[in-house]
This record gives sequence, structure tokens and C-alpha cells, in this order.
Amino acid sequence: MEVGRMDIDLIFSELFTGEGSGLIAIAFAIAFFIAVFIAVSAGWFRLILSIASFAYPSARVRAMGNPLVTAEGADTLSDAGDLLELFERAGRSGHSIEYREGMTADDTERLIRHYHYTLLGNLAVSVPDAIHSLILGYIQVYEGLEVAAVLRGIAGGLPGDLIEKRAVPIGSFSESAIRKAAHSGSVEEAVQRLDRAGILPRIRDLWKVVGEQEEYAAFESALLSESYLSLMMTARGIEESQYEPAVLMAGRMIDCKNLGILIRGRLSGADAAAIEPFLIQKGGFEITDDMLRALTRSADLVELSSLISETMYSPYIEPFIEQVRKSRDPGAIEMALSQCLLDVGRMVSSQYHLGSGPILRYLMALGIECENLRAAAAGILYHVPAETIRGQMVVEVSGR
Repeated sequence: MEVGRMDIDLIFSELFTGEGSGLIAIAFAIAFFIAVFIAVSAGWFRLILSIASFAYPSARVRAMGNPLVTAEGADTLSDAGDLLELFERAGRSGHSIEYREGMTADDTERLIRHYHYTLLGNLAVSVPDAIHSLILGYIQVYEGLEVAAVLRGIAGGLPGDLIEKRAVPIGSFSESAIRKAAHSGSVEEAVQRLDRAGILPRIRDLWKVVGEQEEYAAFESALLSESYLSLMMTARGIEESQYEPAVLMAGRMIDCKNLGILIRGRLSGADAAAIEPFLIQKGGFEITDDMLRALTRSADLVELSSLISETMYSPYIEPFIEQVRKSRDPGAIEMALSQCLLDVGRMVSSQYHLGSGPILRYLMALGIECENLRAAAAGILYHVPAETIRGQMVVEVSGR
């Protein structure tokens, strides 16, 4: 034992003498390389942990799929003979919705919205923490739509009971909040009640800036724009590993929303000053700043199409320009923009398949599935031919 202690004393003695300077240099070099290895490894460990956290949620949404945006799924829905058969077919495709005989068109539409929001809520509690806030931001877009529908009903003088009956709870917009807002005496009173309940954080500020100065339509537009901008802010603030797919999804959504507004504005003959307040001014992916201003000032649909010729959106919009220009109905282009978002989801899933990509694809396609289901239900209720119903559905196109 004494010999061992002397050896250790000798080593430390040499380390702190001129003869031991070489050992000190070696020790520092080893420590440096260990520190570098740990620093580099930490990034890889975080990446591996991130991939692992998405493995099960991604596998789950892949297993569920989005059957109602396939050609087969659309055919299945459009061939249904009545609403009961429609929902039975949807159930066999994986979308079990509790339809009851005798439901009205309003009841059916509300039922599908409620089902959609339930799935969104279920998804929000099952995704990794890295994108939890993004899913909540996406839900808030639909929350804004529901709030806007309630306020629009008040502005239009609809009875409070009818407004309440048509609304669907989502996010923080609970049944209690709906009831209080729906039975308000004015839009301003409803805004105050929603603000006190913490529904849409900036709703009262928007009312003071826009609602008190402009007509209701401008306020609703500002409200919905705020929801999309909030989604983009959330996307830009999430974990770095998920930043790119999140910003891509939010930015493309804003681009498509703005294009839809611009096209409707061009068809109505509105000038730039009339269209501009309805646009989402920030957050677009390709259509930003100078391009957005140029599109707002475009003379007609042909010029608008020319201005976006180098963007992703041109192949979707350009084929329908002449048809829409003649019919004055933007429906074909709006469907094309939905098709674009469906393809964006597929692209995100493929490019970011080890992270949030599959979940974001499921999220975007789910909304279009519910739109297809609503189109089929409306077609059946109004006795529209099956082939016409099928033409109103958005489905994945192979080879794109």
C-alpha cells in the first residue's frame, strides 16, 4: 500500500514540475477531445431522441391514414344512396360518426365539424411535446372560424338560440362560451364576453382597431388573419428540429388562403384598396411582400396567373383561369388550392418522414376528408347526381 501511495505522489510531483509539463499537455488535450466529443454527441443524442419520440405517433397516423382523400374513398362516398348509407360507408373506411335518422342539413354539417374537432383534440394530446403547440395553433384557426360564425350571426340579426345551435365547441371556445356569446345583444358585447373568457387573445384589440371603425366583414377578416398569423408565430417558435416542416405547412396555408381571397376579389371587380384589408399580410411562404402587393394590384385573373407563374401554385391555378373567368365562379380554383395543400402535406411527410412530417400530412388531409364528407352529404340531401358529387371532392393524384 505504501509503494502505491508513493507512486501516486511521484506522478503528481512530476506533473507540477518542468519535467511533467508534457503530461499536463497530454491531459489537457485528452480533456479537450472529450469535451468536443460530448458536445458533438449531444446533438446526435437529441436528434435520436427526437426521431424516437415521433416513431409511435407517426406510425399511428400512418395506420389510420386518410381514406377519404383517395380516389376509392371518394367513389365510395359519392355512390351512397342516402345519408345513413353515407355514414355507414365512412365508418367502414375508419371514420365512425354517430349519424341519426331524421337529421337536418344543419345537423349533419354540424355533426361532421364536431367529429373533425374531436379528432384534432385527440391528436393534440397524443403528439410529442415538440409540436404540441403547433397542433394547438392549428386548432385555433378553426376556433377562429367558429367564433367568426357566431359573431356573423349576431351581426346578421339571427336569434341567439339558432346561433348557439349551429356553433361547435373547439379549443377554449366551450359550450358555455358559445352560449354567452350567442345571446349577446351586439357584436361588441359578444367580443367583450369572449375577451373575458380568454377566447382568442387579441379579439378585443382587433375590435377596437377594426370593428369600431369598419363594417363587420373587415373585423371578421382581421380575426381570421390573426388566427393564421398566430399559427405562423407558433411554427417559427417551436423546436429547431421541427421548424422547417412547421413553417412550410403554415406558410403554404397562408399563401393558399390569400390566393383564394385575391381570386374572389378579382372576380368581384374589387380594387386593391378594397381587397387589401382582407389579406393575411405576413407569414406567407412564397407569396410575400412585393409579390403580394403586385397580386393585389393585378388587373385581372390572367395577370394574376402570370405573376405566380414561377411559384408552386401556378400548375394548380392556371388550368382553371379561363373557366373561372367565364363562369365567375371561383369554385374550381378553390378546389385546386385544396388539392395543392393536400400535395403539400404529402411532400412534407416524405421530406420529413423521421420527424413531424407524417403527422402534419394527416392533419392537413383530415380537414379535406371532412370537406369531402360534407360535400357528399350536401349532394345527397339536394339530390345531386353521384358523378357531380364526385367532381366536388378533392383527392390525391398519383404521380404528382
